[in-house]
Amino acid sequence: LDTVQLEIHQAALREQSPKRLILAPGNYGLDYLAQNLPEYSNIPVVKCSNFMGDALDMAAAEQFAEVLLVGHIGKLVKLAGGIMNTHSHTADCRTELFCTHAALCGADREVCTALYNAATTDACLEILDTAGLRKPVLQSLLAAIQLHLDRRAGGAFRVGAVLFSNQHGPLGQTETAARLLDEWKE
Repeated sequence: LDTVQLEIHQAALREQSPKRLILAPGNYGLDYLAQNLPEYSNIPVVKCSNFMGDALDMAAAEQFAEVLLVGHIGKLVKLAGGIMNTHSHTADCRTELFCTHAALCGADREVCTALYNAATTDACLEILDTAGLRKPVLQSLLAAIQLHLDRRAGGAFRVGAVLFSNQHGPLGQTETAARLLDEWKE
């Protein structure tokens, strides 16, 4: 946490107005940014590990105005449940969240059971593809992620998230993330 705080502080010292920050949980996020979003390389990026909530709190303390999380679905799906420390020792409800949001989108018991028992988030995506439910379930998850990010930010800054899978590529972004990315292009 001390390293994350130091890096966020250093980013705040470098950044102009409005103060913008990209948070990535790990190397997958850093690689995704480099390969898929190179046009945003001028915005500071901090690897926050599993400490999403703490990193968001630090961004607020450093008075960032806009924050974007870019991460693998296996990490960021946990945000849909309000889990802000994504380490598997703290909470690992990935398949339960897929199952819940699939049920909300009309999935039958068989699909929900398969999701609940899936070994990975990529397996969850494949189950959703077979059931024709990937798009609505991801939209539901992204809406929940945005809700929890907004709650954590508490109005201190605008925040959004971009989700991807190493196996399935880009999966989507929250509404605020889409707006931030459009504004950051200008």
